[in-house]
Amino acid sequence: MKKLQVGCGPKKLPDYINIDILEDSEADVLANITSLPFKDNSFDLLYSSSVIEHFGRREWVHILAEWSRVIKPLGKIYISTPNFETCAQHYIQTGNLDELVGLIMGGQKDEYDWHGMIYDFKTLKNGLIEAGFGQVAPYDWREFDVGIHSVDDFSQAYLPHMDKENGKLMMLNLVATKIK
Repeated sequence: MKKLQVGCGPKKLPDYINIDILEDSEADVLANITSLPFKDNSFDLLYSSSVIEHFGRREWVHILAEWSRVIKPLGKIYISTPNFETCAQHYIQTGNLDELVGLIMGGQKDEYDWHGMIYDFKTLKNGLIEAGFGQVAPYDWREFDVGIHSVDDFSQAYLPHMDKENGKLMMLNLVATKIK
């Protein structure tokens, strides 16, 4: 199975081609993920954690379509992004905006680390469908490659921080199948 991780940053996944634009990342391939340097239908699986939110509200569906282009028919996309609905619920319960700013606005450590879009299940599902995917459903990170290989990435972001037993998962983790 041929696998691609887009926007890998410091989290290189084994058995994947890891791609990022930043030179100080763990990427196997340095490239802009808005125009992937791969042929159509090249990969069985594409993984994206904490990446799609970095694109603006008028461009993110086009990015998903580009990622779809390199996925084989009936291949899978696993995508993780901050869950705005969960963030809003947490804010209403706690009134603590400080612990949510990074999730909603990005870390703002470099020119790429800014968020341009927010998502809930319905919004991301509709965008995936528009980009050529179907069978959209949540996935459990523990049962996916990051959990299996003990790679701690943002798909496992909890509040309180790192409390994976009792905390609230703040990420929207969806899997979809390429149908177009």
